[in-house]
Amino acid sequence: MTAVELIIFDCDGTLVDSEPLANSVFIDSVAKLGAALTEEEAWDNFVGTSLKHCMDYTAEHYHISYPENFIEQYRASLSIVFAEKLQPIPGALEVVSSLTTPMCIGSNGPLDKMLENLAKTGLLPYFTDRIFSAYEIEKWKPEPDLFLHAAKTCGALPQNCLVIEDSAAGIEAAIAADMRVLAFVPESIPHAPDTKDAPVIRHLREIKDFLS
Repeated sequence: MTAVELIIFDCDGTLVDSEPLANSVFIDSVAKLGAALTEEEAWDNFVGTSLKHCMDYTAEHYHISYPENFIEQYRASLSIVFAEKLQPIPGALEVVSSLTTPMCIGSNGPLDKMLENLAKTGLLPYFTDRIFSAYEIEKWKPEPDLFLHAAKTCGALPQNCLVIEDSAAGIEAAIAADMRVLAFVPESIPHAPDTKDAPVIRHLREIKDFLS
């Protein structure tokens, strides 16, 4: 097997422990509009997707409409919660500081929020200008475009990239991009994603076992 040229990390749920916080804030936000969205639904349907998808799902299933300033209010609430509670995924700092293979991030999240969250958790210096957002190219996972864009920009062949993903959408995107992928499923999460038969790791330090 060809050596890995580039490791592409997802951000939320893979490097920063943001998914439980984001789900909680979203559930509270739509509850004010009359949607009795459950935590299980959020984990099963939202992880690794876009805010638009979350809003569309909730509108369709709970027949709600959003005020014009919903996104602004949601992101403001999320920023407050992140400032108070956001932490790196256990072991993330240890692992990214020890890896010698080139790394980047490919996420469905907005770039400004990624930069803010990576800075808060001490991870930003390890990625600098190698942070790619689906909002920049207007293509979201599970489409493969974001990962292909990241690989091309970093000068790596898709088949020589290793993607680290915690969501079914991200795993599907990596497979569609003809990249190797590890499904990051820590034992602490309440609902495991569909891993699409990808190898599963429970801790980020296991990445090193797949770099030869």
